[in-house]
Amino acid sequence: MLSEANDLDIFTVPGRKHSTWARTFFCRPERYLQPSTIAQLQTAIKSAHRLKKTITFVGAGHSPSDLTMSDSWIINLDNFDAVLSFSPHEAGLFTDVRVEAGIRLYQLNQVLASRGLALQNLGSISEQSVAGVISTGTHGSSAYHGLISQQIVNITLLLASGELVTVSPTVRPDLFRAAMLSLGKLGVITHITFRTIPAFTIHSSQEIIDFDTLLSDWSKIWTSREYVRVWWFPYSRKCILWRAERSQLPLSKPRESFYGTFLGRKLYEFMLWVATVVYPRAMPAVERFVFRKQYGWEPTYGLGGSEAVQNSVEALNMDCLFKQFVNEWAMNLTHGVNVLRLVDAVVSRAAETGQYYVHAPIEVRCSNCSYPESNVSPFEIRESSGIGAIPGNTLRPLLESAPPTPYSNDIAIDNLTLYLNATMYRPFGIPPPIGDWYREFEDIMVAYGGRPHWAKNFIGKSLNINEKPKVDGEMVGLKSVFGEWFGDDGALFRKIRGDVDPEGIFLGGHDWAERNGII
Repeated sequence: MLSEANDLDIFTVPGRKHSTWARTFFCRPERYLQPSTIAQLQTAIKSAHRLKKTITFVGAGHSPSDLTMSDSWIINLDNFDAVLSFSPHEAGLFTDVRVEAGIRLYQLNQVLASRGLALQNLGSISEQSVAGVISTGTHGSSAYHGLISQQIVNITLLLASGELVTVSPTVRPDLFRAAMLSLGKLGVITHITFRTIPAFTIHSSQEIIDFDTLLSDWSKIWTSREYVRVWWFPYSRKCILWRAERSQLPLSKPRESFYGTFLGRKLYEFMLWVATVVYPRAMPAVERFVFRKQYGWEPTYGLGGSEAVQNSVEALNMDCLFKQFVNEWAMNLTHGVNVLRLVDAVVSRAAETGQYYVHAPIEVRCSNCSYPESNVSPFEIRESSGIGAIPGNTLRPLLESAPPTPYSNDIAIDNLTLYLNATMYRPFGIPPPIGDWYREFEDIMVAYGGRPHWAKNFIGKSLNINEKPKVDGEMVGLKSVFGEWFGDDGALFRKIRGDVDPEGIFLGGHDWAERNGII
């Protein structure tokens, strides 16, 4: 036993605390482990069995909820970050790259760029570990791409038994579907094989579009380029429409950014602080001032707007600005116009009465989260024009948050998923009130079949309408609706989870898992 404790001490970080990147939650685990080998991971699991400890996995902490909070053992895989192999396709269309799962996305992007390769799609940032990216359902914004997990060819798991198993669309496909969005509750994701493509650049245009014009042109905007995203500024009644496609043009920088400068950023944060702490009614004026300084004011939709040509990582990633709460829901894109009108109405009414004020932008994105009934060739899903994904797999993760949409080779809004993201900043660490705003926001999402992003600050749904949260914005969770929303896939996930981890070793953060119906 003494030897086992000494073995753990070798890769234990003494006194290490854990918090989310946004500083929304904190914990002090009994042990914070940073293994660098499979043998050390196996030692941690064996010891956890014997000492009846639970294990929680953390990466960069960019999930702002209490998903990764635990007072037992935490494992961080930052030291398990090697790129292991490159397997080019004979036609040169893609290369499968195998990595250790603790590698951060930005590290992987750098290695790929040095080899003339790139991931096909990215989310808003690249600070997360690759295991964390796939474990929570990270996505970008494109009608022609799905979740980041679409790029996965296979996953290797270290199970509670100590067994290493590699799963794929053809080897234990149900476990593969569970592992693609595991929430860290199945086992240790040790290795991932990604399908990458030759490096590419992106030509983007950024246009100012009136909110009403966005709604009137809704059905055609989302398929007008390979990558499309919208930032909505509700008090200004304007949006920024960012559209992009792959390009052979020479690189060119994006326009100057007001809050990309040190002084502009600090001024914006100070104004948010004033509107949070001193005078909330200033928030609409703050939004309009910042919009003018950052983008201008007159609509440029259809006129080209400001343009840039960047490498794919710089173009697809974005500046998330300040520490924040994030509440994001997925629903069918066909509901977008009605949903945005309802959100607009509650935001306007709340501002008129002084009930609450929201922060901008509200992020509007889409993904193609439709899946064929059976696994298909990676080339069958790609558009004839050559845009879109060469997927590593075409299977739906069991805990996919996007409601099912019909699959078709002909991309249209009825088989696309809308992601609506209500961000509330924490200027200088000061939390804004979120409860009233997030409850009304979520009521609209639920009414249109929406489901929350697993990693975010959602409140959830309770069948007891009299149940009130103890603190502002406290999570109720999805336990009462888990069966209804996730059906057979949710039941299968729970069965698989119990089968591969019967003693609950990987149920660190037990309260979060129970609150949301995972167990």
